[in-house]
Amino acid sequence: MKYLRHLFCSAFFCAVFSASGEEMPNILRNEALSFEVGGHVGERLSANEKTWLVPLLENNPDLFGAFLRPDSNTLFKCMWHGEFPGKILAGVAQTYLATRNPATLTVGRRMTELLARSQRSDGYLGPWSDRERFDNPPEKWDTWGHYHCLYGLYQWYRVTGDRQALEVVCRAADCLYDYFILGKRTFASQNWGECNFAASHMFALLYEQTRDPRYLQAAEYIVRTEWTLPYHDFYTNSTLSCNWLESSLAGTPFCYSAQKRWESLYTLTTLAVLYRVTGNRDYADAMESLWWGIVSHDRHNTGSFGTGEGATGDIYGAGSETCNTVAWMTFSTEYLKLSKNSYVADELELSYFNATLGSQLGDKEFVYMNSSDGQRVSSQIELAPHSYEGGREMNCCQASGNRGLSQFTQWGVLNDDRDIYLNYYGQSNVRTLTPKGHPIGIVQQTDYPKSGSVRITLDPGRAERFGLNLRIPVWSSRASVKVNGVPCSGVTPGHYYRLERKWRSGDVVELDLDMRVHYWVGDGNMAGRTSVYYGPVLLSVAKPSEEAVKYRFTPESFDALAFDERPGHWFYARVATADGHTVAVEDYAAKPANTPYTTWLNVDTGLTPVVFSRDTIPVWSNRP
Repeated sequence: MKYLRHLFCSAFFCAVFSASGEEMPNILRNEALSFEVGGHVGERLSANEKTWLVPLLENNPDLFGAFLRPDSNTLFKCMWHGEFPGKILAGVAQTYLATRNPATLTVGRRMTELLARSQRSDGYLGPWSDRERFDNPPEKWDTWGHYHCLYGLYQWYRVTGDRQALEVVCRAADCLYDYFILGKRTFASQNWGECNFAASHMFALLYEQTRDPRYLQAAEYIVRTEWTLPYHDFYTNSTLSCNWLESSLAGTPFCYSAQKRWESLYTLTTLAVLYRVTGNRDYADAMESLWWGIVSHDRHNTGSFGTGEGATGDIYGAGSETCNTVAWMTFSTEYLKLSKNSYVADELELSYFNATLGSQLGDKEFVYMNSSDGQRVSSQIELAPHSYEGGREMNCCQASGNRGLSQFTQWGVLNDDRDIYLNYYGQSNVRTLTPKGHPIGIVQQTDYPKSGSVRITLDPGRAERFGLNLRIPVWSSRASVKVNGVPCSGVTPGHYYRLERKWRSGDVVELDLDMRVHYWVGDGNMAGRTSVYYGPVLLSVAKPSEEAVKYRFTPESFDALAFDERPGHWFYARVATADGHTVAVEDYAAKPANTPYTTWLNVDTGLTPVVFSRDTIPVWSNRP
């Protein structure tokens, strides 16, 4: 069978040489073998695994109904129906990497088997009949659904080594290639270009995995040709071409591009993979321009991306869709691998501890919109029209939620040919590979981010010399590092601190971060308001905005925060205001459904707003 030729590749050749034989950049890789987390994050992930992932197929018995019975007229299908299994499977794979729970392994295997069983003889992997598939009619997101199913299966293969998953992916990719590339049909002809162009990301990943030149051809064709093709945009009722490569190389921020919806981030992530496999600097430069354009124009105080369902250029905009932030973290993870810039990991941490954890309601549900001020409503209420008989829990954000919750497994520990980069701080036990490919354990003993003290114990299978890069957050003005009790010098915030030595089992690194409160002073429609951060954690007041802003805080209010243990809360403290009140403040992420909260507060810091610049202080790290 033709897909078998895709499954064999020299790992050395793939990692080091491009298609032209040129040496490739030394870019970061994720080689985590397991990523167990404890503390508050571990509790939330385990609870979601138990109540959402493990009983998923029993609670949604017709999740694969349209895939297995595409000609049935009794099944309701929204335009993006095909995305649900793939988005969920990506989260299942990441969660299994974190927990190694046999029940989650069973769910992933069953989902893989059901996708394999539903795949048509020509490789098609979607919920639509032969008459309706792809661009017949063009109002649906069929190729988008394929992308997510392929990505979920690919992630499952990467975590478990399940060859059946990779075989299904290759057959489905071949189907897309045959239909569009050989059939001389355009992806843009489906109209929802920003969604359906995402296939480029899977083509690029499969080229990286298999070295089949057709996949590289398809990925570059979409980026260089399809992105320039005009199509009808539903939201603006206009004809546009995305043209992201040219506009980003010209320095145009994403919010000023022709197409700025969140779905675009998945096809834009292709740029990082293409740079890895070709070494073409245009791809890296475009990725860099896009990332900095988003973080300076469209990343809110919660770490979420965009206003509503896309970029608007308003960093003080209202709610961001959960799917936005999951896509933003995926995009940022790939830019982190490319850039090796510790500030990118700071942004991932900001997004994860605030917007992502804040998107989770209870143990099971996720929100549609996350706002800086307001209250949270379950996506299963707001997006109920996505669901159907036998899949009542299905909607886009619920399907994305666990993937966001488990996404730290993708960026927490990375490595290249010389070094290991430690990005995630929190109680954890990680098994990964050294630069020479030998297993190593990295154990963190800490209650971070409640305190800045992190004790890191290394357990390499054999003594090996390499560099260990510790992320020193940009907000940690004072940080210290010790190795086996010996103090180190030259620790600088906003950079990695590199420790090179011959590491042996039992070596201990002690990291102490500066957890003093810092501020983001608002401007524009948030002039006179300030966001307060304890380390990476955004604090809030459990009051509606019109009530919360009546309280006047000062820096002294937060100088000696003492957090109390309180059921249902991660961070909880009572602080004194300048006008004689005592007010409870808590972490942004700990709000139950339909409970008001405010993060833009009245704080007399004496600070002025800072204009964001990638070369100076980020907008959210000021101190009096």
